[in-house]
Amino acid sequence: MTALTSIRALATALAAYPLATLPALAQSTSTDTAPVETNEFGEFIGTILIGESRRGVQTDTATPETIISAEELEQRQASTLAEVLDTIPGVTLVNGSTPQGSAVNIRGLGSQAGTYGADGKVAVVIDGVQKGQEEIYRAGGLLTMEPELFKEVSVTRGPAESFRYSSGAIGGTIEAQTKDAADFLEGDDTFALRQKFGYESNGDGVLTTTILAFRPTEKFDFIAFAGYRDVGDRTDGSGAVQADTAFALPSTLLKGTYRFSEELSVTASVSYTENDEQDVSYDAYSSEVFWPLVDRYTKDTTAFVSANYNPIDNALINITGKLTYSDEAIYLTSLDTSSDIFNADHRTERLSFSLENESVFDTGALNHLVTTGVEIGRRTRTSISDTGENSTSAPGGTDEYVAAYITDRIQYGALTLTPQLRYETQTLTSQGNTSVGIADGTTFKDDAVVGALSARYAFNDNWAVFGSVAYNENLPILDDLTNPGFIVQSEKGVTYEAGLSFDAFDVFADADALKTKVTAFTTNIWDGTTYSGVDQVDLDGVEFELSYAHPAFYADFNAAVIRGTINDTSADFNWAPADSVQLTLGKRFMGDQLDISLETTHGFAQNRTSGTSGATAPSASFTTYDLSASYTPDSGWAKGVEFRAAVENLTDETYRPYLSTRNAPGRNLKLSISKVF
Repeated sequence: MTALTSIRALATALAAYPLATLPALAQSTSTDTAPVETNEFGEFIGTILIGESRRGVQTDTATPETIISAEELEQRQASTLAEVLDTIPGVTLVNGSTPQGSAVNIRGLGSQAGTYGADGKVAVVIDGVQKGQEEIYRAGGLLTMEPELFKEVSVTRGPAESFRYSSGAIGGTIEAQTKDAADFLEGDDTFALRQKFGYESNGDGVLTTTILAFRPTEKFDFIAFAGYRDVGDRTDGSGAVQADTAFALPSTLLKGTYRFSEELSVTASVSYTENDEQDVSYDAYSSEVFWPLVDRYTKDTTAFVSANYNPIDNALINITGKLTYSDEAIYLTSLDTSSDIFNADHRTERLSFSLENESVFDTGALNHLVTTGVEIGRRTRTSISDTGENSTSAPGGTDEYVAAYITDRIQYGALTLTPQLRYETQTLTSQGNTSVGIADGTTFKDDAVVGALSARYAFNDNWAVFGSVAYNENLPILDDLTNPGFIVQSEKGVTYEAGLSFDAFDVFADADALKTKVTAFTTNIWDGTTYSGVDQVDLDGVEFELSYAHPAFYADFNAAVIRGTINDTSADFNWAPADSVQLTLGKRFMGDQLDISLETTHGFAQNRTSGTSGATAPSASFTTYDLSASYTPDSGWAKGVEFRAAVENLTDETYRPYLSTRNAPGRNLKLSISKVF
């Protein structure tokens, strides 16, 4: 395990460097820290600090999780959902500056840039609605959704917390929560209007969003969102135009909650985003105009209705029933060719119902938080061409499934154990694929029992160790209908994680706070059905996160190092990402009204690949700088107005991140102004 030893050595060096430099930066300030609050399990759930960093580190869990808050989402001014994830260790973007032809890679898994879309090993969940997982040729693997819709995005690296949603999310899980009326209503407010305008120089892009929030009674609140984003073709650092990177995204959200009592509430939501492209390359990954040209119309609808019953006097019941609907479509039309690959209406609809309950109870000295759930659902996929059947590259049919899962978070003093178990059974039925020799009604059944066990032990209030082991099965998908071997074979994977965390106040100065976490992992995948010629994948890596808050400044640091091999040989796994480090330094002024930060990202050269072109061609190292500032006056004529400015790629660097198929955008000035009335 020479590679893993080297990874650990590098991670140790990365961890030591920022820790060693902090004392020189810290300034003593005689300010009392606020008391720490704990829940009934004795876990840290919050504190009030004089200063805090942009992003905290989740040190109170064994899960490698990163949470991007509403404030950070506003500060980043992301143009796409992918750009929201760009700063998370272990996460690599594929062409993240555009919704079309973009994808996300977590720990080397998730998407294959330049060929098919998602590989099923990363779960994407919006408001509890499962999304994505399509292998549509050269179309990308991430959602076309407006980032302004969301108030929080969390990314779990690895499979440890994925079993509520998936049996095969070996790489990780992306969860996003849309905005609520309560985010804009304060005190006794019954109505609020928020208007936002934005501009970005690279692509001459504009943004406008309007949010209406209502709370006519204490029992009912409602939010309506309407947004429009229009961005032209990007240019890289050299000024070269990146073809077909323009996009226009109109988006809407309607969401309301009615509370029958303190114990019973119902929430309903529907969101919609579309992207209409004309005369663009069919290959959405291409950096140049590439024949044939198509009109590509992409749309996404996400909806749910949920009811929650949580009796105040019964800790055994906190039950939620949820009906969800997802509709993802890519409509393709080409005047250059009649091939059904380039003239097809790809559409995937998912309808599901889930019932989930949380119970809190004790058995002797053990405290339990038990989550149980069952889900039944149906995915229907079509890719109808002018032949009346599905495109030969995207077989259609139905995927009917039933799943049940249970998680028990057991607290015994300083030790937390969390066993998880999921059972899933599915039936795939072919429909509209007779042109490739599959009779309508042909069915394939499979099932899987998967699970995980994680443990965390807190030595004291500061230090903790943790670890986990997880087993996953990625069940066959409708795309496998045309492969007699893959349609009856599930991919299997085992992941081991181990790590150390530190969390303390008054470390280098009064009223400062330091959080740091290092996670090492190894993932072994076999019976592969995703990558051509690859039956087995072995991945090893280390992720490091640090957050430091001082009354005078704040700092966030993260790094990731991942190595991969295939087929039990020393041959490189081409989809393992390049090594990366990132440092953010910031300071708040004028009673936190003004926030200025500088973010530095260094991507190391990646030559551990057999690829010679496209996404897996070797990439050079690069360093970029992003400068951002936000100002929200608390008095005067501009009270409550949010002014934000950022310059991305400040030095106008020309570079191609590894796993991207085109150069990243050059310098980009972003401006926005918003106000809640």
